Amino acid sequence: MAHYGFAIDLRKCIGCHACTIACKAEHDIPIGVNRCWVKTVEKGTFPDTRRFFFTVLCNQCDEAPCARICPTGALFRRRDGIVDLNGAACIGCRACMEACPYDQLFIDPNTRTAEKCTFCANRIENDLLPSCVSVCPTQCRIFGDLDDPTSEVAQIAQREAIAVRKPEKGTRPKVFYLAADQSVIQPELAARPLAFKEGQVVLRPLGAPAESPDRPGDPRVDYDVPHAKPWGADMVVYLLTKAIATGALFLSALFWWLGYRNPLTMVVGPTVALGFVSLTAVVLIVDLERPERFYYILTRGNRRSWMVWGAYFLTAHGLVSAAWLTAGVLGAAPVLSWLAGAALVVPLLATGYTGLLFAQGLARDLWQGPFATVDILVRAAAAGSAVLAVCATFMGPYAGGLVTPLLSVLGGAMLAHVVLLVIETVVAPLPTLHHALAVETIRRGPFARLFWSVAVGAGGLVPCALVATGAAFAVPLIGVLAALLALAGGLAWEHIWVEAGQSVPLS
Repeated sequence: MAHYGFAIDLRKCIGCHACTIACKAEHDIPIGVNRCWVKTVEKGTFPDTRRFFFTVLCNQCDEAPCARICPTGALFRRRDGIVDLNGAACIGCRACMEACPYDQLFIDPNTRTAEKCTFCANRIENDLLPSCVSVCPTQCRIFGDLDDPTSEVAQIAQREAIAVRKPEKGTRPKVFYLAADQSVIQPELAARPLAFKEGQVVLRPLGAPAESPDRPGDPRVDYDVPHAKPWGADMVVYLLTKAIATGALFLSALFWWLGYRNPLTMVVGPTVALGFVSLTAVVLIVDLERPERFYYILTRGNRRSWMVWGAYFLTAHGLVSAAWLTAGVLGAAPVLSWLAGAALVVPLLATGYTGLLFAQGLARDLWQGPFATVDILVRAAAAGSAVLAVCATFMGPYAGGLVTPLLSVLGGAMLAHVVLLVIETVVAPLPTLHHALAVETIRRGPFARLFWSVAVGAGGLVPCALVATGAAFAVPLIGVLAALLALAGGLAWEHIWVEAGQSVPLS
């Protein structure tokens, strides 16, 4: 069985875009999206300038992160090494787009499913070359079997000074470049004064390096294909609603186990948990490009994907919340005793998996940090205690004295959250340039004002201060204010974390 790969001699590329046009014609790719394209980078100052062309296509990784994160197995690696896509199984979750370090997946606006380069597998199966190879006027694209030592591509891979994109990701890509300048092969190096989309000039990516007047000869991108960020407000809402749901159930079970057996822990808490986990499920389903296929996650789930395990955990969370609420309404203390263990463990699973899911978004270095999962657990404690503290305040004596303990949990969780924010954005080392650019958007860039004023200040330190000074305990409305500020601060950070993580260009 063959093991296909590409070698691209950039010394021969003339930037004619014939490969892009042939690919679009072969696979009926709509305007605005591309399976392959040619990026142009310029270096130097007039008249001493150089222009570099860089052909971009799927790397058909031996360790494909897109196939690992795909929740339905729509992406899979064939025996010949090609990573193929079964559009009939795709639900349009866009997780593969977050996982691919090479920016090679997109949503086809016609089918509303993921799409990517497949080395023209349909042509290979008929003993034809990929369409981009067959039309290249300079023959800079060399395609063949890497397992055949006599093939040109295998000889290039073995003998020539080749480069691959982002080898540190461990994906084992099978597209090799000859004479690739670092400014084109590493997208974080070249400034992006402008971006172009369908004849329009749009703003550069927030996390892209900017031009410096002191260094006019630095590399700058002249032409590229801008890609929309896969995840947006939907993911921010999901993070908040899930945090409230999981935190509410865990704290209800915890305080019930500690002896606070009252309407708040037996009825109100599980009601909040059930309501918000249901809202979480609705948000996730509505956000899919093909929401009618949402059940594929459960019926044909790829268990290497944390998205599938998340679906299992959220389903379990909903069932335990419903069971706890039913037993609480009926006053069935023995049933609650039996459920208590599950009500403590399941919320931890339904919260913690999110950090592992984001870490599977291998393309986004900001999400790879060691603090993400811990902070997600802390934020769930803060969000759950905030909502329950507000409920307890208005329940009065029916809350069974839980206002003070809940606000104490809130204060401790928010303090831990602020400490983790400072560590992640100020203290911790930045292992890659991609990570550093993303953090820079938070510390001093477009998200700085929201980060320092709301996520750290009004939504972080202020609730901590109101709890630490006792003002939140002494005046009920101040306790409610502290809870609402904590929720606002958490929401601000969710927005920053999601957006900043996607702000650095991948290609």
